[in-house]
Amino acid sequence: MKNFFTRYSYDSVRMLLDQIVIAIFGFSLAVTSVHAESDALLCATSVGAIVFYLALIYGVGWKMGQRDCKSVRYGQMTYRPFTGVWVALLANSINLLVAVAIMVGTLTGAEAVSSVANFMALMGQAMYQGILSVVKIGGQLARDVWWVYFLLPIPAIIVAGFAYTMGAKDRVLTKMAIPDLPASDRPTKQEKKEQKRAEKNNRGE
Repeated sequence: MKNFFTRYSYDSVRMLLDQIVIAIFGFSLAVTSVHAESDALLCATSVGAIVFYLALIYGVGWKMGQRDCKSVRYGQMTYRPFTGVWVALLANSINLLVAVAIMVGTLTGAEAVSSVANFMALMGQAMYQGILSVVKIGGQLARDVWWVYFLLPIPAIIVAGFAYTMGAKDRVLTKMAIPDLPASDRPTKQEKKEQKRAEKNNRGE
């Protein structure tokens, strides 16, 4: 467990930061759409923000799988196909806690808990709010149905798991090259040491 957090903590934090950035972006689009009084525009901008968010998650998962692919190849670790899923679950742990708080607040009638949790969901997952504010479930807006918030992390978890598998198998969805990582996303010192050690072992030094 300790090795898991050490190796993948950066990736989970990166997924969380991507969520926050897209949530801010999605909230801005939602506010604009609300002023325009157009449900179609609200849904369209929400879908666009969600796709953008999942694309970022895919990029993180693919890079993670590609990195592990090299470690598996050099015999430094065993391939674990669900690693991407577990990392995404870790990144979405706050979202799941918020969903639990919304459930508790709704079922127990604790309005204070429910209000705070709903506000946190609005700020943290704003890219979904456009759709939740238009789609109805059983006569209620989806944003007012407590169990919906348990479903929101699922797309990111599925995409991260799929992306990790693709990266681990050195496959890409398109023939477009994966762009180089910016300075903040380059391998850490520990990862560089592991790569150098693996290269030496591969050469039999």
